[in-house]
Amino acid sequence: MKSNRQSYLVLAIGAILMLFSNGRWIIPLATWVSPIFFLRFMRLQKPWKGFLLVALSMAIVNTITWWKIIPAPPRVYFFTTALIMQVFALCFLADRLLATRVNRIFSTLVFPVMWCTTEYLSSLNPTKASWTSLAYTQAGNLPLMQLTAITGIWGISFLITWFASIVNWIWAKNFSWNEFRKEAITFVCVAGGIFLFGTLRLNLSASSTRSIRTASIVQARNITADLKTCKWTDANGLNKYHNEIEDNLLEKTQQAARAGAKMILWQECAGTIPKNEEKKFIERATTLAAQEKIYLLMTLWSVPDDFPKHLVENKMVIIDQDGQIQFVYVKNNPVPGAEPIMKGITPMPLLKTLYGNIAAAICYDGDFPNFIRTAGKNKTEVMFLPANDWKNIDPIHTNMAIIRAIENGFSLVHPAGQGLSVATDSRGRIISSMDYFNSDEQIMYADVPAQYSFTLYPLTGDVFAWLCIAGSVIFLLAVVFKIYYLRAKASYAGGDSNPTMKTSPDLG
Repeated sequence: MKSNRQSYLVLAIGAILMLFSNGRWIIPLATWVSPIFFLRFMRLQKPWKGFLLVALSMAIVNTITWWKIIPAPPRVYFFTTALIMQVFALCFLADRLLATRVNRIFSTLVFPVMWCTTEYLSSLNPTKASWTSLAYTQAGNLPLMQLTAITGIWGISFLITWFASIVNWIWAKNFSWNEFRKEAITFVCVAGGIFLFGTLRLNLSASSTRSIRTASIVQARNITADLKTCKWTDANGLNKYHNEIEDNLLEKTQQAARAGAKMILWQECAGTIPKNEEKKFIERATTLAAQEKIYLLMTLWSVPDDFPKHLVENKMVIIDQDGQIQFVYVKNNPVPGAEPIMKGITPMPLLKTLYGNIAAAICYDGDFPNFIRTAGKNKTEVMFLPANDWKNIDPIHTNMAIIRAIENGFSLVHPAGQGLSVATDSRGRIISSMDYFNSDEQIMYADVPAQYSFTLYPLTGDVFAWLCIAGSVIFLLAVVFKIYYLRAKASYAGGDSNPTMKTSPDLG
């Protein structure tokens, strides 16, 4: 009874640490430690009872930590956080059922390969993308984050969960050094090699001989407040604000150009205007770009009069220094259920300019690693990725964008309305930043390196994740084969002439 009570204490500690392991409140160390206690609890309980209690604990915690971060109506939100997200609890069940039947170091790999398999497959869901990945919780650890240049975010999640599995193994061996020496040394060597690689990559990177003076412009605070008084899909309601919006954006663009900026990007949806005003606004912008000799990446939220018969266009118009439109890009990845917009079908803009190779995408596009890989494969030097966030995802969403820069070897310019705007180099080092909630400034300047840094991830893609998927299948098949083999052997030893008719084993 005492042991049983202690197991529930272990579960409670795991749940408390999980509150700070992802979502609303992030303490990076908690992300590493929390799974240890869930794993240990599962080992102290019968599999299905332990699984149900872990899933229930995770449901309660997820409902709390992702509140106002997941943009969904209450019913959908509670369905998602209290039910769908508990698919990750299956990883703890897999460890309980499979790892105990696998020998030594391989048993510690069951949990991480199952976790990465689940994380990757869930990222293919357009309603989620790569949100909730454990990797993003470690964004401030730049030596560790350099691993994403090889494996993508999946390698980080694997290392975190492998650490938890190793510690659980040590705990199960009652901390007896002779029992876990090889496993501990193996993990320390791998983790040490990863941190050494990251440290060297940060400190030995060649400095760029070219840089671009950029300016990122976010919406004026008073205009943002005004826009909240009407629906963003109401062309008539927006009509009374469009002159103020247009004048402010063009004024700030001219100010940035005269301060030396050569490429100027607006936050997502900066030009929130009725569709019938779009043509005149673009003409004013092209005239200004030619006059000031700048590249202007203007963003529009263009609302038709007959919405919803015709949907809103969330797009970017790229204008060169001669005032010529080089590309019109409509957001390819709308947030499902949250954005009543047209889904773009044009490819990601990839342009050769006087200042280097640039690419661009919009907000939620950046949450899909495979989508942004296109820029890495085309040796993009500077990525322009505007967003329009809200306080609850500041700075989580910006950290996700920064990791795209490390994965693909480009510099990043990321203006975020109602969020954290940053400019970084290809290693994720912040060159300039501006938090919407801590500053009244509208313009962020940055001299960003115009240099592509080779990374393996754009070439190999999600191979690491697929290796984890293969590992999950192999573990499952190996354990099933082992169980049937042992039962068959026992049946023959007992004189049973037809062992194949035996009842299938209960993996519980």
